[in-house]
Amino acid sequence: MISALVALAFVAQSARPPLLDQRRIDLLQFEVRLPDTLSTAERTRAVATFTADTRTIRACPDAARIAARYRKDRIFSGTLTSRPNVPYAVLPAPLRIELAKVPTGRATRPFGSGKELRVLIACSEPKLPRNAASQGTI
Repeated sequence: MISALVALAFVAQSARPPLLDQRRIDLLQFEVRLPDTLSTAERTRAVATFTADTRTIRACPDAARIAARYRKDRIFSGTLTSRPNVPYAVLPAPLRIELAKVPTGRATRPFGSGKELRVLIACSEPKLPRNAASQGTI
C-alpha cells in the first residue's frame, strides 16, 4: 500500500511546482497478513500480538528480528519493505502526522484492513538532501 501511495505521490509531485519542503526520510513498512480462517477471538489476539510486538521496536533492525521470529514460529506471514530517501512532502498528510507522533526508530500505531496490518518506522529523521542544503533551500 505504501508503495502505491509513494508512487502516486511522485507522479503528483512531478505535475506541480517544486515544494518548499525538500526533506527526505528513510522508511520501513512492516506488514502482516491475517488468515481468513481466523475466528473473531483469534483475530483480536493476533492484532493484540502485533500491536504489542511493534511497540517494542526501538530501531529499524528490531522490526527485522520480529519478522524473523514470526516466520520461524509461523505466527504471521508478512513483509518488510524498505523505502530509503522518500521525499517527506509527498507522503500523505495523515502519514506525516502519524510519523511525527513517534520518535525516530519507533513504530506507528498499526493500521490497515481486517486482513492486513501495517506499521511504519522512520529509520532516519527527515533531512535535507545534500544538494538542497548547499543551495540554501528549505
